[in-house]
Amino acid sequence: MPQLIATAQAENSHYYTRMGEPVHGNLRDARKVGAFPSVTNALGILAKPGLDNWKQETAILQSLTLPRVDGEADPDFAKRVVAASKGELEAAADRGTYVHSLAEIIGVDGEKPTDLRAGFEPHWENLTAWFKKVHKTHAAEQVLVNEDVGYAGRVDLIAEIVATNGPRVEVIDFKTRKFKKDKADSYSTDLYQLSAYCFAHFDEPTWCRNVYIDPATGAITEKEWSPEEVVAAFDVFKAICVIWRAEKKYDPREVQSD
Repeated sequence: MPQLIATAQAENSHYYTRMGEPVHGNLRDARKVGAFPSVTNALGILAKPGLDNWKQETAILQSLTLPRVDGEADPDFAKRVVAASKGELEAAADRGTYVHSLAEIIGVDGEKPTDLRAGFEPHWENLTAWFKKVHKTHAAEQVLVNEDVGYAGRVDLIAEIVATNGPRVEVIDFKTRKFKKDKADSYSTDLYQLSAYCFAHFDEPTWCRNVYIDPATGAITEKEWSPEEVVAAFDVFKAICVIWRAEKKYDPREVQSD
């Protein structure tokens, strides 16, 4: 059965050893120890048109609003636009990471941080309210390893929660995403990611759930995925892993078996 391995909450890695230990570095470093790619690393081979479009729109808006410097050459202005766009993207990523960390804190101990950033009170309150549906936590911020398929990753939460038809165990992933009218756009990769976590912990499919938090307002909406959808998604994820191994010319499963 796939392994469930606890690690420090602050760890973040693109690769993990078969024991769930993070390997910080590039593919060359991973090869040296036969490390598995993370779920998000494997999914990284897919095109992300939504994210790419947002980056392009951000750059265009910066070019329209960033004031020109007298006598500034076009190439120099272009560099400032790129730098300003990068700063905005980094700020958005930082905000998303912080909101995610609040969910992690609530899931682990629930104690409100004394240094909660200004403007994030709604996020904390809404997440705290959401966690009231959790009956029992099975895993929170744990590294899961699937040696058979050859990947690993940190799951946000596996818990027994109050669902539509009564309590059930679910695999849950929190994401920050802007949405309108209480409905967030769910991407296929959201489900692929959940299916990977599911089959790194369970031998059979279970219900999965995305919890989307609006990074600006703290509002929450959800998307539930049935076991049947999870099975179909995992077939796709396994195919993604095949492509990842072919593109990287690296199969960590072969290294592990040496």
